[in-house]
Amino acid sequence: MSEKTKIVFIHGGDSFATMEDFRNTICNWNYNPYTPERKRWRDWLATELVDTHELFAPAMPCKQNADYVAWSIWFKKVIPYLTDNSLLIGHSLGGGFLLRYLTENKLSVTVAQLHLIAPCVDMVAGFDIDLAAWSGFKTAITETHLWHSTDDTVVPLSQSEGFVVRYPTAILHVCDDRFHFLTETFPELLEVIRGV
Repeated sequence: MSEKTKIVFIHGGDSFATMEDFRNTICNWNYNPYTPERKRWRDWLATELVDTHELFAPAMPCKQNADYVAWSIWFKKVIPYLTDNSLLIGHSLGGGFLLRYLTENKLSVTVAQLHLIAPCVDMVAGFDIDLAAWSGFKTAITETHLWHSTDDTVVPLSQSEGFVVRYPTAILHVCDDRFHFLTETFPELLEVIRGV
């Protein structure tokens, strides 16, 4: 039996300009110990692909107030587990992280597919890339897919549209009713992954 294809999923998060901004924000958060845990498409995807793929979903450091350097240090610990033709998936801030990381760093393996789900491209300081000066990825990536919904109020569609203008070989998948992709399933993504 051949080795399973590796998938790395990088989740989203928040980032604040100052610690005071972060503290003020968490003052307004609610806590309810009885709120059921939300089912995530990431887990559904892992189950659907269990026979052919192995999904890693590292918990990135302090996602409530994320720091790009800390995330980079942690992501480097995942890299030894990647093989050629691995898949990388970044959701929201995780998409912004992968964009910047793969722009600045060359992985020793090829990436078959890069999936950026409602990515923060240039709207979060520290995780952003300068689209006007962007000259491409240092890592070899066969396919780049961006997924965005027109009704996303967390990260505007313009983030993905601006990137695709700069990188026209990327494929932009636009949905109308997926909000910020906080759904339990993601069949369109599954179909693209299975098409490799």
